[in-house]
Amino acid sequence: MDSTASPSEVAQLAPKRPPEAWEIQWEYHKKLAHFYHSSDCIYCDGPVATPIYATPGYCDDPQDPFPNKRPSALLYCKDPHIGTWKLIWEISRDMDLSKYENEGVCWCNPWTTDPVNTGGLLTFHKKCFVAINGPDLSAERMDRLGRAMFWTNIKHLDIPHPNSYYFARTLDSQDYRHDSISSMGQKIGLPLGRLPLETLQHIQSHCHDHPFWKMVKNLDFATCLDLGPRTKMLSVSLASVVQWTRGSNSPVLSSREASSGRFRIMIDMQGFGKIERLSEYPRVCLRKRPFKRFIIVEAHHATKIDASFKDGMCWLGLRNAESISTIWDTPTPPAGLLSCILRSQKHVCHVSSENCSLMISGHSGNAFETADLDAIGGLSMTFFCRSNIVMKAYSKPAPLRQLRELDPWGGAVYMPLASNDRILWMQVRQYSDNDPYLGILVKTELSGIIHLGKKGTGPSKIIAFSESPRAIFHSPGYGNSLEAVVAIDPKSHPSPDHEASKLVNIGPPIPNIYSSAPMWSWAPLQDIATVHVFVTTDKGHFVGMHITYNNGGQRFVGDPNASAPDQSFRIPPKEVRVENPTRLYVETKVHWERSQRVVFSVGESDEFERDPTWKKYEITGKSDFWEFHLWYEPRNLPPYKYKVQVLTSGSWRG
Repeated sequence: MDSTASPSEVAQLAPKRPPEAWEIQWEYHKKLAHFYHSSDCIYCDGPVATPIYATPGYCDDPQDPFPNKRPSALLYCKDPHIGTWKLIWEISRDMDLSKYENEGVCWCNPWTTDPVNTGGLLTFHKKCFVAINGPDLSAERMDRLGRAMFWTNIKHLDIPHPNSYYFARTLDSQDYRHDSISSMGQKIGLPLGRLPLETLQHIQSHCHDHPFWKMVKNLDFATCLDLGPRTKMLSVSLASVVQWTRGSNSPVLSSREASSGRFRIMIDMQGFGKIERLSEYPRVCLRKRPFKRFIIVEAHHATKIDASFKDGMCWLGLRNAESISTIWDTPTPPAGLLSCILRSQKHVCHVSSENCSLMISGHSGNAFETADLDAIGGLSMTFFCRSNIVMKAYSKPAPLRQLRELDPWGGAVYMPLASNDRILWMQVRQYSDNDPYLGILVKTELSGIIHLGKKGTGPSKIIAFSESPRAIFHSPGYGNSLEAVVAIDPKSHPSPDHEASKLVNIGPPIPNIYSSAPMWSWAPLQDIATVHVFVTTDKGHFVGMHITYNNGGQRFVGDPNASAPDQSFRIPPKEVRVENPTRLYVETKVHWERSQRVVFSVGESDEFERDPTWKKYEITGKSDFWEFHLWYEPRNLPPYKYKVQVLTSGSWRG
């Protein structure tokens, strides 16, 4: 037997190479806390200096940056959620940074290294710091101030992306104290203290984003901090909390952690505001709270969430929680869990399949906003590929046509809703699995059945239905994106004899000028009280029209986009209003690259009566009843392919 070891065996027996000095130093360096460096003062947004300018090799600009910046100070904490906050009052080029390594802190540029960074850094000008805090620089005061500013800023909530971005866009109620507004006014020479709070709030509503109000906010925060309770840090499991409200001395705790039920957490621009243990799910009420967001957590998830309380404030460790459920803008949303498969993609939202009817397959994040259908005056929607629908809800009274210009490559629709009208049911249908064109049928009490969206050629299937719908849930829309429709509440199952069950394939045949599913809308032409026709400003080509009927019902037919579709500079179309029209004239022979012209009149119009390229329809007769149908294909460039058809009553059924 050969006793000679193979090369691989020799390699395995060789001693491990000892780490070099730089490797040891790097491993030590990665364990230090690093900060995301802010270059702006929290109070006035002006530039500040931070210790990063004193690190070796840092070069912000060719000249020493410190003389170019006002004297600065900062508060820092390597564990900003539950650690101790400290003050650095003097920041200079020759400051000794090595002493901070004993605290586990490194001030090097975090963008040039790969350690984990923390947001525990608050920067100020010294003068601004004194304006917020006053002269007290004691360690106890600094710890309290730093934690308060961190815990009460919605931007610092420990919530995963993209929900953290959604919270940062929550509106601020800006309900500041009169004394805070008055004091800040005195500092800039404005005698605002003489005005009542109602007048100040009215002024604020017209300039709410002015820097003055940010300074008022910080002053108001410092005042509330001085008036608030002083308590020791208390850290418990969220599952042991019964109730807590911001400003209270301590939470109400239970000796036993909850094993069933739920917890409702309220969040606003000042951070966590309220925690409630719910033994039973509250009655669903979909009233939207614009300044607040709500998370409902199942009890078995709450056992894994840390809750810390101090000085009337709270912080919850939600980042590592298995689930923070859905984020709502209403305190009593539908309950439970819904899972739906559409186009072989699984979409899960925390809504009960018994309560909610899903409409979309690919939704990023789990933040939903509410469109209360009892409060709206109209809806505009844009239909894109991959079954995506984006929407905007309008308050009452709604405009005659949508005011927001949408993507010209998406098909836009608009449904006005009279103040005394209500939606009886909604049905969402999909025409093809391979290319999922979506259409929506809506029946209202006054206007009857309305079609929104595209009309496919093949058979359709119902993917969502809601009887007496209360709300539409949609995503908040990140950046420049719009609000994608997610679901309708409540979910219903129409009986076989329900009229909606019989409306599977509706609509007249699609004109042969279209290669794909066009947008289709229609309206009856009888009992019209007022019609607003929108036409291009150059030659009067038809864009769309808003109809109000004698019973008060309303409809919109056509392209509701905020500009004429066949004009280069997206010029808003011209509006022509006609009351109690008796005749409709439609142009029959047009160039293939432009839309037809449509004219409503009261009585005869000699100009169109004698022209063979126009066709007349009596719309007040007792025997002949007509429907107005419009087909169009959303395009950004010609040809535009608009097609008007006037058909006999009942043609909409197919």
